[in-house]
Amino acid sequence: MSFKIFSLQLTGKIKPTATIEKKRAELLADYAEFQKTEKSEELKAFLELEEWVNSDAFKKTKSEVEGLSFKGSKEENELKEYQRLKKSGAIKKYFAVEGSSDLKRFEKERDSDKMKSYYELFDYVKEGQFEKDKKEIQSQVFKGSVEEKHWLEYRKLEKSAGIKAWKELNASDAVKKHEALEKTEKFKKYQQLKNAPGHSKEEKAEFNKLKGDAEIKAYFKFEQSKKLKFYRETAGSHDLKRYDELAAYVAGDEFKKREAFLKDKKKFEKSEAYKKYAEFKRLAGDDTVKFVLKYEKSSLYKNYLDVKDSFDLKRYHELEETINSEEFKKQKAWLEDKKRWEKTDEYKKYQDYLKEKQKPEFVKYFKYQKSSDFDFLKNWELVFEDNFSATKLDETKWDICTAAAGKLLGENYALPGDLNIFTQGKNVSTGKQLRIQVKKEKAEGKVWKMPAGFVPTEFDYTSGLISSDKAFELKDGILEAKIKFDPVKPVISSMYLASSETSNRVNLLEMGARNNLGFSVVNGNGKVESVGIDISNLKKGDYIFSLEKQGPKFTWKINEHEILTQDNSELNKPMHLMASSLVIDEISGSQLPANFDIEWVKCYAKK
Repeated sequence: MSFKIFSLQLTGKIKPTATIEKKRAELLADYAEFQKTEKSEELKAFLELEEWVNSDAFKKTKSEVEGLSFKGSKEENELKEYQRLKKSGAIKKYFAVEGSSDLKRFEKERDSDKMKSYYELFDYVKEGQFEKDKKEIQSQVFKGSVEEKHWLEYRKLEKSAGIKAWKELNASDAVKKHEALEKTEKFKKYQQLKNAPGHSKEEKAEFNKLKGDAEIKAYFKFEQSKKLKFYRETAGSHDLKRYDELAAYVAGDEFKKREAFLKDKKKFEKSEAYKKYAEFKRLAGDDTVKFVLKYEKSSLYKNYLDVKDSFDLKRYHELEETINSEEFKKQKAWLEDKKRWEKTDEYKKYQDYLKEKQKPEFVKYFKYQKSSDFDFLKNWELVFEDNFSATKLDETKWDICTAAAGKLLGENYALPGDLNIFTQGKNVSTGKQLRIQVKKEKAEGKVWKMPAGFVPTEFDYTSGLISSDKAFELKDGILEAKIKFDPVKPVISSMYLASSETSNRVNLLEMGARNNLGFSVVNGNGKVESVGIDISNLKKGDYIFSLEKQGPKFTWKINEHEILTQDNSELNKPMHLMASSLVIDEISGSQLPANFDIEWVKCYAKK
């Protein structure tokens, strides 16, 4: 007997099967829930929230909000700057003027027509144009003027002999009569006789007669006069043309008006310059003008102008608008609030995170997230199983003959020394579990004997077996089965891995005549012996027996506790599952029927 099994049970290393199954069921349920949670939008949203909570941005925001204070803040500096500007004398004076009745009056009158006139006249008088105009007007006199020169030239021409003769004779009857005589026959005859080279007596008498004629005598007297001479010299002359021009000029209204102006002793008082000056003096004494001029020069108004477009006033208004804004008031209250962090959206979001974190599905998810609890479920997949819940054995998974018997006879046969015959399923039942039952009853069967072959034989015992030979082979992986450990000494009940290529096998469990985990091998004498560990000290009851194959390495466990590890390169091959009960000695009536109960079987392979 193995002291190891006794010790493991004594120290509680082999835990109760119910505990193992409960833990597995819970773990499987938790894994299903874990997978569901892992794929959920809720977890995705939570992880994003958690990433944000653990981010530098969140930590920075929290630190910044908790580190905020009104003292030393931008807002405090703005408030102090505003208060300083508000106390400024220049700004105080500015507001004293802004909107005042005097300013309104000033701004209204400053651009009035009256003030425009005053400023124009002020410039006219004060910039010297008035004095220039005054001197210019007072310097204008008739004596020495152009007008006087023209007038004197006119008088001189008017007194000249030629102009006098012209004025007297031009278009006169005397000139007309004189010129008309020249056209008469009498005058023409006279001229003819006078110019003839010789005169007859009659011609001479006629000439003398004409010479004494009063008209002709008067003609030549006028013809030889100085007056007519001056008249003729003046006609068409430059002097006559100039005289006519000057006569028209001095007789004209413009000359008379100009002459009167130049000779007027009070012409300045009548001038436009004097009128402008008088209007300027009048406006200078006007109450409105005096008010505007005085206000314009006042220190209050000068300060008003200096401040009006100043940076300080602009800044004052900016700060006033800022400080009176709801945003500023809200920010000031926020900075002064000792519990401002608790009022942030980030804090609310963080509280949502903490609340979400306490959700049972998330608590469970994070419990398993970094643990190794699910490693088996993640790394192994179920490739074969049967819980034997159906009332009939699942023929798609199991055969009731050995592989060799099925091929040779189509039914089970016995070997020399076997006390039972394996029936064709009569001794195998399912429902809540698989039960292979050994019964004491007469049964016909065949025994393989050399050299006769299959020999009909009567057996005193019947039993059963199952094989996955046609349905499943385990290469590398895990074989598990929940089996009731209740050995019946004359019987070898076992579940094992077998191969048609060798008689040796890997026992998941062998109990009865031999109670062990390990290999069953045929020794050199042709006898079967067990190589492994004796588990006779194992208490009766239901256990989960496990066998993991990794190449030539085999590991056995009972209720998840490792019991044995052995290597066997010969059995490093795909093998099918088998379970059977073999009678090797007479069984007392009290031990019959002998049952081999398997609640379930599962095989896993690495994913």
